[in-house]
Amino acid sequence: MGFKTIIGLALVAAGAILSIFFWDLEFYWFQGGPLGLLLILIGVLDLGDEFRRSRGHKPKSLFEDIKDDIGFGGRSSGSGDRRDDRDR
Repeated sequence: MGFKTIIGLALVAAGAILSIFFWDLEFYWFQGGPLGLLLILIGVLDLGDEFRRSRGHKPKSLFEDIKDDIGFGGRSSGSGDRRDDRDR
């Protein structure tokens, strides 16, 4: 288990404790329940990112992902298919 995995698990655990047991606790201007849900969300995103990286997925930026979805990316096979259709 890597450091990022441990941090993600700690965030999920701390968020669950805040959400379940200290929902009405006020910490400065934060309330325990919503702060706990935010910690759970950040922890789950951290764990999901670590899981994807451990499976060998190369992380892409949001811009590259959108370019691939639209068909402007070099990795998309859709641009080559359109070029072949025009040649016929």
